[in-house]
Amino acid sequence: MDWLGAQKGALADRWLLEIRSRVETLEPDEEELLAEFLHLLTSFLPRAIGVYRDQVSPVYHQAAELYGHLAAVRGLAAGEAVEEVQLLREVVLRFLYRDPPAAGAGLGLRELLQLSRLIDRLVTHTSVGHTDTLFFNLFHGNGVPEAATREVLEEVREQLRALGQELLEIQSLEEGEVGVD
Repeated sequence: MDWLGAQKGALADRWLLEIRSRVETLEPDEEELLAEFLHLLTSFLPRAIGVYRDQVSPVYHQAAELYGHLAAVRGLAAGEAVEEVQLLREVVLRFLYRDPPAAGAGLGLRELLQLSRLIDRLVTHTSVGHTDTLFFNLFHGNGVPEAATREVLEEVREQLRALGQELLEIQSLEEGEVGVD
């Protein structure tokens, strides 16, 4: 877990590079929001396989569904959204191969399996968020999600910040326990 916590920023940056290499156009506002999103999602990883995984899990799922919503707003097909989040697994594996955790860094086989399941849940809930966005747009309108206007992106950003705040609250609980010893 320590290794994963130390790598989260670099993982997010590499993940963004991988996404950028596969996307034809990415507006600057969208890219900025996407970078924030990827940093938040990678920040969930060490906590989601730690002691507070039960508390982190629902917030992580909400973040994944919001990512799916953003993917729909960006005009991505469901498969494209899934491919974007699947890239996280590739990035993590590359990092593990290139810079494996030191012995005792808290990332053994059990944690690797939990991490893989966590990425699977990211894929699942991203798909759910994408599908829900398309469904509700079809139900309430023309079936096409709102374009990624500045207002829509700001709404997503606000929700993203709220999820980040929830993660910080969970993290402070964990750190409070560590300080109690």
